[in-house]
Amino acid sequence: MERKVDHFLGNFIDATEYELPLKIVELFHRAGPNFLEIGFGGGEFLIQMAQNKPEWNFVGLELSMVSCQKLLKSVLRKGLKNLRVLLIDAQFALDRVLPSDSFDGVYMNFPCPWPKKRHSGRRLNGREFMEKVSRVLKPGGFFQLYTDSEDFALGMVSSLESTGLYNIRAMEKNPSEGVNTRYEAKWLSAGRQIFRLYSTLESSTARRDVLKEEEMPHKWLSGEIDMDRLEEIYNVPIIEGESLVKFLRVFKSMGEESYLVETITVDNDYSQRFYINLVRKEAGWLVQLDSQAKPFRTPAVKLAVNRLASIVQQ
Repeated sequence: MERKVDHFLGNFIDATEYELPLKIVELFHRAGPNFLEIGFGGGEFLIQMAQNKPEWNFVGLELSMVSCQKLLKSVLRKGLKNLRVLLIDAQFALDRVLPSDSFDGVYMNFPCPWPKKRHSGRRLNGREFMEKVSRVLKPGGFFQLYTDSEDFALGMVSSLESTGLYNIRAMEKNPSEGVNTRYEAKWLSAGRQIFRLYSTLESSTARRDVLKEEEMPHKWLSGEIDMDRLEEIYNVPIIEGESLVKFLRVFKSMGEESYLVETITVDNDYSQRFYINLVRKEAGWLVQLDSQAKPFRTPAVKLAVNRLASIVQQ
């Protein structure tokens, strides 16, 4: 059944409200083909693709809230029904949120090349990143890159070859067809060269399971609690396996019947910031995620709730 969308957020997907991994067919209420753009920027490419291919489904990933709002408003204004937007870290989405073997093609258009050596860890052209891309691609699906940085493109070629998963079909300088984005127009007007890399997935990598969310973590504490104990470990990392937790500060209600604990968690390289609520309930205290918090319920989030409860329990 086609859903009615009368607000620009109607095409926004808050992955924390869905059972993971996401089911693409449920996002669009129809089967594919499905295509993904990583870091859509101004959204021009996704808009033109969605207009030209109404029978295709498009998903865009972006970290900029401003870019997401701009694209979503354009989608509503143009009446497009085949485009969904996620405000999320691409590496985390590829590794933990999007389903395996789900996309017929993945696009990256003019990602930041991060040319300085000290920023090399931010570049999205390494082997590990391309292995994550391979997880969401269907066998035979394609990966296409447009960039104005030859070094970035060559680094991507090296990464693709090192995985043993891709067949590089084309590496073009100043291709005859572009992607018609503002970045492409900017670099062309500046006389810079454009590079297009096109490859297909030939074999499957060892699939890493997507995120299996924990049950909503909470702890019941009988008796009283001692919040002073928490002050001793503010900003002190608590590490367990691949999970890291930091408690930053505490806010308390006037009657000291509830507390909010600002918390940071890290699972591998994915960080989240949220609040844990401690509320007096009859003869004890309930420790749970704040009702306004929407972190992915990762192992580190569960660790944070359990560790906080054990610290303050008398």
